[in-house]
Amino acid sequence: MTGYGRGQKEGNKGHYLVEIRAVNSKGCDLRLRLPLQFQVKEMELRRLLQQRLGRGKIDFSLQLSHAEKSDYRIDEGAFMAYAEQLKSLGAELEVPPGDLLYTVSRLPAVVVPNEDSLSEESWAELLAAVELAIAQFNSFRAEEGLAMQKDLLGRLEEIEALLQELPRHEEERLQNVRDRLQNNLDSISLKKELDENRFEQELLYYLDKLDISEEKVRLAQHCQYFKEVLLAEKPAQKGKKLNFINQEMGREINTLGSKANHAPIQRLVIQMKEEADKIKEQLANVL
Repeated sequence: MTGYGRGQKEGNKGHYLVEIRAVNSKGCDLRLRLPLQFQVKEMELRRLLQQRLGRGKIDFSLQLSHAEKSDYRIDEGAFMAYAEQLKSLGAELEVPPGDLLYTVSRLPAVVVPNEDSLSEESWAELLAAVELAIAQFNSFRAEEGLAMQKDLLGRLEEIEALLQELPRHEEERLQNVRDRLQNNLDSISLKKELDENRFEQELLYYLDKLDISEEKVRLAQHCQYFKEVLLAEKPAQKGKKLNFINQEMGREINTLGSKANHAPIQRLVIQMKEEADKIKEQLANVL
């Protein structure tokens, strides 16, 4: 599911702004953007976000405004090592040194946070902003989920309504099968050689192969189960289970289509397939 959350917190070190954005994904794909002094807490933040946000391609960003200058320092050893190597390489390649100070300051591990810059107080302030962002993010998802639930129920009810249309075509379908068999026999001059009782037995056997009663019952049961899972309060994350149920619904619909052998019923089956496919597309967005 998509989502967006924003949390802000005023702290001793400055103003914390946390933003969380998510788009659909089968797994939990997290990307974090953190100021240097908070990168030591990246794994803790990852675990927290994975537990609280579920799946999705999630972007997490933290901005800290008005941070004190004393939060950072120059690592002189790293600076000098970079500078010496750049000077040597520049001389060897006859490349002008340019603004060496600026270039070296942009390299990794040159500007680093003070060891004591991330205090417990700063970590607590960040977590407060994160909690606000998560709350707004989950609220956003909940609103989207209600709209999606309404859409899924509508499509499920359409499948059930189409399923209820099948019985009124059954008598015509069976008569068409009987007539087709008789015409085939007449065309090859075998009808007069068959005993009428034997013909009826063979007809019943053939019709039994085309019977769709079991498929209709199972499809109705799958629809009911889908609805129960969709409307249940728990589990909170039910996307995979609903997807499995929809797959079973699709199998029954396909079997109905292959056994129907009757144009009006096949038209109804096509409409069912369309709704089932739309349900599948929506379930890709459900946790």
